[in-house]
Amino acid sequence: MSAPRQLRAPVLLPPALDVVYDVDEIGHPTVTAVVCLDDVYEGPPGCVHGGYLAAMFDNLLGVLPYRLTGQKGAFTGRLTVRYRALTPLNTDLELTGKVTDARGRRVTATGQCHAGGVLTAEAEGLFVRPPSECP
Repeated sequence: MSAPRQLRAPVLLPPALDVVYDVDEIGHPTVTAVVCLDDVYEGPPGCVHGGYLAAMFDNLLGVLPYRLTGQKGAFTGRLTVRYRALTPLNTDLELTGKVTDARGRRVTATGQCHAGGVLTAEAEGLFVRPPSECP
């Protein structure tokens, strides 16, 4: 009988993203970040754990409501991530995001993750700003 394998404690936070802000052709904000994740973010062998991709999308897309309105305090109402291919470790990952709809307190944004030109994941998030009367 072999000795039990000891699992290391996972990193709890995704890496900080160095975000570049811009606007699209109709004036809605866009965001881009490039990050390279090492072995502490591993899920499948040699690949990024999907939970870190989801957290990075949440962070990246979550800044868009503020960039659109200048009002802080939007929270994630829904985040859907579609994993299209394994995302390799130790490779520059380009994450992009843009606002696709803004109505009242609700802002919808989409994002993509590319590794070496290959789409590895995409996300759609609904972010909701609290009513102005909230403390």
